[in-house]
Amino acid sequence: MNRLAALLLALWILPGSLLAKPAAAPASFTVDLSQGNVTIELRAEPAQVPIDRDLFVTLRITSPDYLKVTVPDLRERFSGFKVADGFTRDPVTAAGTTRLEQRWRLVPNLLRTYRLAPFAVQVDDTRMRPANTTWLATRPVVFPAVPSPAATVSGVPEVTARPFWIPFTPRAVFGLLALVILVILGGVLLCRGVQLLQRNIHERRLSPQERAFAELDRLLRRNLVGQRMYKDFYIELTMVVRRYIERAHRIQAPEQTTQEFLAAAAKHPHFRTAALAQLKEFLESADLIKFAGQEATPQMAEEAVSGAKSYVAQDAVTSAKPETPTA
Repeated sequence: MNRLAALLLALWILPGSLLAKPAAAPASFTVDLSQGNVTIELRAEPAQVPIDRDLFVTLRITSPDYLKVTVPDLRERFSGFKVADGFTRDPVTAAGTTRLEQRWRLVPNLLRTYRLAPFAVQVDDTRMRPANTTWLATRPVVFPAVPSPAATVSGVPEVTARPFWIPFTPRAVFGLLALVILVILGGVLLCRGVQLLQRNIHERRLSPQERAFAELDRLLRRNLVGQRMYKDFYIELTMVVRRYIERAHRIQAPEQTTQEFLAAAAKHPHFRTAALAQLKEFLESADLIKFAGQEATPQMAEEAVSGAKSYVAQDAVTSAKPETPTA
């Protein structure tokens, strides 16, 4: 009998538990902002801010009838909404209390953050003359929003992300070409400068005779005779000889005229009579081409080069032995 009674009890309870409905979600969102004798209740419907529907907000203020409560315009205090409509009901006094009510219809934006900023409520106590005025500051109210549904992605995406080539603009191409040309020119000038520096260092370590022969070789590689630039050729050739004399005998030959140089060389103990005569013939024949306009030929240029080499070679041998003057 006991087992039968327990079975019947279980059969009676089980259908009721299966048919019981789950607890319904709250239909509104309520916040209590009361302070002192002033009761402030804020109610929002629905309880969560929807994106596709309006939100209705009711602000109800209850206070003793001897308190005059003034609520500011809340139109600028809502954020995340567009105020569609709003009105304030006339105060209702009954049983020693006064009730004030404001209603607002708000259109949510896509900001996902919805709030009512703090506002100040003016309270005047009419029992005193004049009325004693106080202020009540509320706290901010954040309205809960409907959570966004999580996006679900299934299967293989139709589009595969790949790098996209963006062509250069003409201005960028010209700028890049200019930069490359500048880099190449800079590299060439740098190499040229390094070569000149190395050559100058190398030539400074040579003897005056070796340095004169190096300058003669460099002059011949310019092929001024083949280009029929005889005047330039003779100017450079005589300067090679004059620079050799300056380094070997400390005579400022490059800055002097031919006559001044020959007069200074005649007084120098290292210049022998034969070498001085050879040098005079070489310089004066070169002056005829440089300044007198005499026509030159490749054969004459070759003989001038031979004369310059012969003078430098002989002077390097005999300059160390000064000629003994006769009585």
